[in-house]
Amino acid sequence: MADFAPNATARYVLKYHVAGRDHNMLVRLARGTPAASIGLNGSNYLLSVFQAMAAILASDLAFVSAAYALTDSDLFFPAQVPPAVVGGSALAGFSKQDTITHATFSGRGSLGSKCNVKLYGVNWAHDIIPAQVESDFVVLASELTQIANAVNALNGGAAVIVAIDNSQPNYAARATIKVNDYWLRRVRQGL
Repeated sequence: MADFAPNATARYVLKYHVAGRDHNMLVRLARGTPAASIGLNGSNYLLSVFQAMAAILASDLAFVSAAYALTDSDLFFPAQVPPAVVGGSALAGFSKQDTITHATFSGRGSLGSKCNVKLYGVNWAHDIIPAQVESDFVVLASELTQIANAVNALNGGAAVIVAIDNSQPNYAARATIKVNDYWLRRVRQGL
């Protein structure tokens, strides 16, 4: 498998606020995608993912800003932000651990490169007894409608959304749940 520079494709980055913290989500668009299309396609693609998960996302979900970069460029320019999505899970039910836990949707490009999207803001009850569907830290699309809808949205990106090797991604029908190490360190520091 060849190595690719981080700027091998066009990129769209969305900064969002959820469960009291700010996060970024990056998607790649096909090499040579024109500037006008990067913002529109990236925004629409991520909007579909957030809409699929809306019912279980924290109620303070807000899109803060967006930026795009052209193929082979490290310069990011302001881009359009998706329309607002309302989260359906009350923020009062989130613990510190819940605010730093993400769902990772993993896949592979058709040429073999790995790709993933991490989504924060779901109040996963993986430590609840009796066990919940997420207690094994993997939630299958067959276990939760929102995961199935998000996987469908991720796999429905047409040919404009790509993995780093510029090939069409195919996401697995599951999400893995994990406490983020960076955010864990920040929580331990009292932040």
